[in-house]
Amino acid sequence: MRNFFNCFIGLLLGVACTSVHAQNYPVYNSFYLNPFLYNPAEAITEYTEIYALHRQQWMSVEGAPVLSSLTFTTLLNDSRAGIGGKITSYKRGLLNTTDFSLSYAYGIPTGQKSWLFMGLSGGAISNSIDLTKITDPNDPAIANYLANNIQPAASFGMLYRTGGGLNVGISLPQLFPSTFNSDANFANTTVKPTDNVFLTIYYKRKLESQMVSRSSGSIRKKVKTEESVAPLEFYFNYKYSKFGNSQFEFLTKLNVSQNFWVGASYRLPYGFTGNLGIHTQRFVFGYSYEPGNQPQNGFSQGTHEVVLGLKLGQPKKFRRPAPVLRSTLTQPPAEKHIARFQETVDDPDQIIQDEGQASKKYYVVVRLFNEFTPADDYKQKLIKEKFNADIFYNPADKKYYVHVLETLKAAEASEEVKNLKTYTPLRQARVLIVTISK
Repeated sequence: MRNFFNCFIGLLLGVACTSVHAQNYPVYNSFYLNPFLYNPAEAITEYTEIYALHRQQWMSVEGAPVLSSLTFTTLLNDSRAGIGGKITSYKRGLLNTTDFSLSYAYGIPTGQKSWLFMGLSGGAISNSIDLTKITDPNDPAIANYLANNIQPAASFGMLYRTGGGLNVGISLPQLFPSTFNSDANFANTTVKPTDNVFLTIYYKRKLESQMVSRSSGSIRKKVKTEESVAPLEFYFNYKYSKFGNSQFEFLTKLNVSQNFWVGASYRLPYGFTGNLGIHTQRFVFGYSYEPGNQPQNGFSQGTHEVVLGLKLGQPKKFRRPAPVLRSTLTQPPAEKHIARFQETVDDPDQIIQDEGQASKKYYVVVRLFNEFTPADDYKQKLIKEKFNADIFYNPADKKYYVHVLETLKAAEASEEVKNLKTYTPLRQARVLIVTISK
């Protein structure tokens, strides 16, 4: 009898492994909302983010996969590191896999608007059997299996991100392959990082806040818009599997408004998926549906996936190296024109970029004086500190303005003010706009 049950359990686990080979790593339709699901390098997030996901695959099919996961990610404020965690329950047939992992990610600035992130996760994974579906749950073969199935789990990922919205990532989601039909444990774990490889390329551009003119009744005033995401997002995924079930996936997401999106994806060789959702500054809800004709007509009543997200706390800052300041670069002597004072702007975000008009010049002013002598002394002090200091006299208010940069581009002046306030003691820097009379 014991040999019979050993054979029976071996057969069941073999079937389970065949199912796992057919879908050896969980599939997430909502990866575009929470890319940390596939890549630990995505643990660096501006807010502390918590996501809960539930996926009911192939409705009406007995033993079809059921997936639930809970994740959190956050950037460690004013650093280049982030941490994350993930708990997942993955049921299919008689087999239930539960895994837990913690992640650490680190970002390296490769330019003023580009980053390289790397992440590593580690934890444990456990496989269990639904004993209610076993004829003899007291069989020694089952007891021996259940006593030795906790194994290590680990993943590694890299992500290259540009300020223009392009992201390229690669991850190895299973550095230690799970073994389902043997007495596997920590002592005899094998390392096979390339059994599964996940490659992603996506475009998701963040639009910064701007100053725009808006009317309120008969009054027209300037207001600051909220940060948002460009209307269109594109995603391409390639999942390589040693077991021969590699997949391509294309997804397009349309942000209809700041709070609502719709999307569609196509996964080879299965078919289409529809997505929609809503989000606010703190809350995210997403839903996706796969038709019941996947992987063949009449196979099931479809697949449903729901995700809930929550953003906590205040946005955190990623520490970057101090930039090269334009005001410290040597500039050749420029032709001088008589300049007429126009206005001062304390907040660089209030500058309306008008770079096409060469009649305007933008000065980055750090201090003003009533007399020339102290203004010249301060100028000489800044020159000793390697700043390109000079003096602009405004006949309208009879003030001497010590500045460190003059440019025809409003964007350059605005960026220089922000950099001076962030990385130097010149925290009183502001922009002065003048009109040139040739």
